[in-house]
Amino acid sequence: MRWGAAILAPLALAVLAGPASGHGRSTSTAAWEIRSGEAPEATVRVQVMWSDLQRVVPGLAGLRPEALPGRGDLVAAIDVYLTDHYALLAAGERCTPSRPHASPVPETTHLARRWRIECRAAGSLRIRADGFVEATPGHLHLARLRVDDAAPVERVFVLATLEQPVAGEAGADGEHAGSLVDFVRLGVEHIVTGYDHLVFLLALLLVGVSLLEVATVVTGFTVAHSITLALGVLGVVQPQAAAVEALIGLSIVVVALENTSLTVSPATRRMLLGSLILLFLVSTAAALAGLTGIPAAALAGIGLFSLCYFAILPRVARPFRLRWLLAFVFGLIHGFGFAGILTEMELPTARLAAALLGFNVGVELGQLAIVVLAWPVLRVLLGGPAPRRLLVVQGGSAAVLAAGLYWFGSRALG
Repeated sequence: MRWGAAILAPLALAVLAGPASGHGRSTSTAAWEIRSGEAPEATVRVQVMWSDLQRVVPGLAGLRPEALPGRGDLVAAIDVYLTDHYALLAAGERCTPSRPHASPVPETTHLARRWRIECRAAGSLRIRADGFVEATPGHLHLARLRVDDAAPVERVFVLATLEQPVAGEAGADGEHAGSLVDFVRLGVEHIVTGYDHLVFLLALLLVGVSLLEVATVVTGFTVAHSITLALGVLGVVQPQAAAVEALIGLSIVVVALENTSLTVSPATRRMLLGSLILLFLVSTAAALAGLTGIPAAALAGIGLFSLCYFAILPRVARPFRLRWLLAFVFGLIHGFGFAGILTEMELPTARLAAALLGFNVGVELGQLAIVVLAWPVLRVLLGGPAPRRLLVVQGGSAAVLAAGLYWFGSRALG
């Protein structure tokens, strides 16, 4: 197999491809201020991903958010969609929304709208949040609710729970929402449905290794993403979400190339290294030219680390014993990706500790479950004759490489 062509072809496609729809998990957030009484009313701010809107609102394909001010028809279509899918109900009757207006967002990858809602009569209050599930069934909606002067609580809306009682209502069956258990569940759901994180984790396990070496790799990844998860949620470091998502794709590319390099000849290994150098040179040049939203310094730093790591591999008797370092360094990037989902919730300071603890525990539980299920299967596949092992490692790495290049290219350019 001509590995040079196999690597350079998908590389060229990823670099030259136009904006694509690849992104992190489909999510939206909302902040509700609800006044109960004889005629309940509320104010809601909903923030959604622009790429999600493009899937469900006709006419948005190919447009960027900056073009909206001159397109009243598209703004109206967006408002109709949002007010239809994010609603307050009183005694089972949908309350009446006012006309939404724009609300500022930190990044152009998102759009936010705010509106008021008035109910005609009192009754049991419920919130329905079923946006985007027709296009992305795994969509996750996070809502922060404040009822009257009570402390805010957080709710998680997924396909199975698209309509829930308003948190804080007397006797509501969801009055314990926003607890530690909710954030644990959120962490599990995030890792299990975060396909880029799953691909990265499985790629780390693709080469046959001992249980001890698997434990060191998973530990390195866990420690790293726990650090940056905390830094991101606490606001100590706040990198751009789009750049983080693109770099997660890049981390998958590097691991896929490392897997392959451990199963090929020195000449092919040098070819792979040359392909990696080309990828970093092209992407860094594109960043310097302003063609992507990724900081050139980040690309240069990750490139330098990756090249040094690849240079050391041939000099180590058991290269996999170094993989914890790769898992740790790239785990720092993935941690910022995990942080994005909690950051969007704009949690009160008093709730950050519970959110961080619960979410991180959930991520670790989900991660552990994946390793427990995947590792024995991989051991069986890798335990046969040498040709089969090569087919599993090289075939699996090729698939991982294609996914990583797609995510990196589409997120960097989109």
